[in-house]
Amino acid sequence: MNQKITYHFVWGPMRNKPCLTGEAAERLQSLIDEAADLLSVDLEEVEVFPDRVYVSVAAPPTVSPHRIVCRFKAHSSHCLRREFQEMTRIPTLWTRTYVVQAGEHLRPEQVLELFEASLPPRRRPGRPKSCGGPE
Repeated sequence: MNQKITYHFVWGPMRNKPCLTGEAAERLQSLIDEAADLLSVDLEEVEVFPDRVYVSVAAPPTVSPHRIVCRFKAHSSHCLRREFQEMTRIPTLWTRTYVVQAGEHLRPEQVLELFEASLPPRRRPGRPKSCGGPE
């Protein structure tokens, strides 16, 4: 009996930078395929958006979700930063945060909404207003 658990992951680049477009997005998909082969997990779906990545995998229960997402992020970060110079302008490619949900019947939209809700509020552009000063 070959048991598998379906995991849905979403993570994004540092500072929500929309840098995953064009050749970088295509290369990221191939790097995720490579990392999945190294982990012996089955990729079910991969969607690369400009500012986030959604991956669905079927993995044996002996492989933890944290190990899977860390392998995807580490493997892709090193290669992408070496191949695409614009990705070295941010301190690190990926944030430490990610969202994982387990279940076969989840839709990508549900997991992406959960990721969006987990993000800290964005600071408004411009200079902050001074606090407590004379008006």
